[in-house]
Amino acid sequence: MTLKRLALLLSMVLILVLVASYWLIRMLVIIPMLEREVATLQWHETLTVRQYFSQQQMLLTELAASPGYDRWARGVLTGGESEPQLTKGAEIALLYGPDLSLKSFVTHTPRETDQFPILVEDIAYARARLMPAMLPESEMSTTGLLWMDEGLYSYSASTVCSMDKLGCSLGYLLLLKPLRVSEMEASFAKLGLKVSARPAGLEDQALSELMILEGFEQPAEQRELLVKDSLAKGAWVLTLTYSAQVKHGVEQREWIAFVLLVLLLPTTNFLLWRIFVTPIEFGSAQLRQMERERQYRKLTVNMYVREFQHLVNAFNGLIGRVEKQRKQLQDLSQTDSLTGLANRRGMDHFAIREWRRLCRAKYGAAVMMLDIDDFKAYNDEFGHQAGDDCLVCVAREIKRVARRGEDIACRYGGEEFCIIYVEVLPETVEKLAENLRGHIERLHKSTALLKRPISASIGVALIEPGADLTKQFQEFDQLVRIADQQLYLAKQHGKNQVKMWRLSPAATDKPT
Repeated sequence: MTLKRLALLLSMVLILVLVASYWLIRMLVIIPMLEREVATLQWHETLTVRQYFSQQQMLLTELAASPGYDRWARGVLTGGESEPQLTKGAEIALLYGPDLSLKSFVTHTPRETDQFPILVEDIAYARARLMPAMLPESEMSTTGLLWMDEGLYSYSASTVCSMDKLGCSLGYLLLLKPLRVSEMEASFAKLGLKVSARPAGLEDQALSELMILEGFEQPAEQRELLVKDSLAKGAWVLTLTYSAQVKHGVEQREWIAFVLLVLLLPTTNFLLWRIFVTPIEFGSAQLRQMERERQYRKLTVNMYVREFQHLVNAFNGLIGRVEKQRKQLQDLSQTDSLTGLANRRGMDHFAIREWRRLCRAKYGAAVMMLDIDDFKAYNDEFGHQAGDDCLVCVAREIKRVARRGEDIACRYGGEEFCIIYVEVLPETVEKLAENLRGHIERLHKSTALLKRPISASIGVALIEPGADLTKQFQEFDQLVRIADQQLYLAKQHGKNQVKMWRLSPAATDKPT
């Protein structure tokens, strides 16, 4: 599997994990929490409906305690004033004696007493359940609901006291007020609640009761609640459509979140490729190319991850150390261990490189061959250690005249040395050769390593600037052979001297 495919797979797995995590959190945490909150709100909405009925009963209780009803009830029961002073409303007033016998029946609108059988019949015990306990020393009252004549009424029953409130056993005052469905629904609509009512049937007796408020652990879109009167008779079935609901479906904003998660996939891939994949692939390609070429070098890739950059830096540091060691080995392979000058291999490498430049640029050059005169006799006379010391001293003098970076001085073999100058003027070469010969001749005066004076013969092959080498030469070794021939001539003419051959741009000078 490639790194790109792995990054794509990881990003897809990441997106799937995010979606699955959100879905699990939604189903296991968010939805249950919302259901609890919605169930609480629905309970409060139902409580508001129940409070509506309690409020209607409280209004009747306050009305029964008003002066008009109080004087009328006391006057009728004591045989005095019998004309009622009713307030405006749809209430019905009934007055009973202490034995619950009906004394008076008053309504704002014409009504027949047979519409209220339980309240007007002679069987008093049937309505005793609606009346409060009669205590002579205090006024008592009860409230509730009463289902009669296919209608639901709110009622308030209270004991009637004397003028001085010393006795409250004169009788009972019962106020009724019909509850109309249209008025109730309009009242709840003002509060933002949708409530509808219908008469209860036998099949509705098993419904939850409004006044108990049970079973609100889970929310519901609608609930049917049974309203019972004070005689435990089913009256109304209220259908409550709650405004607070839990939406189990995926909402629009959740779809937007899912779309953003899908769009996150290419964004994640781009970041993964930018930060991880592209740098690693680029570095891997460089390593494969190095392996094919069998030539290792430093990586030229920048990693955005710190740990990866540390690996790149470590690899580059290792390659740097290897290159340094290789260069040291190369220098050792091209350096003479005794004198510290370049050996034949180092000179050949330098000559090949400079030969191309010399043929192309025609900047002029010089090859100087130097041989210590009678070195074999010196070595035989004083020993090999003295001979090595002699070579080291001569090499030190040669380094002084070959200090530029473009020049090279090497030990050509035994007691023979070679110096190659590039981009040098003819008069400078003559001075350098003569100065070097003179310094070697006077060398025994400046060092105690030499047992006796020595001398050196020098042969020079000089190429003046502008000369075209390609017309007469094919390789650099030909110049070295010419310089060696000049050295041989210097040996034949008495040693300790300089012989020079030169090639000018116009013609070839003969050896002098």
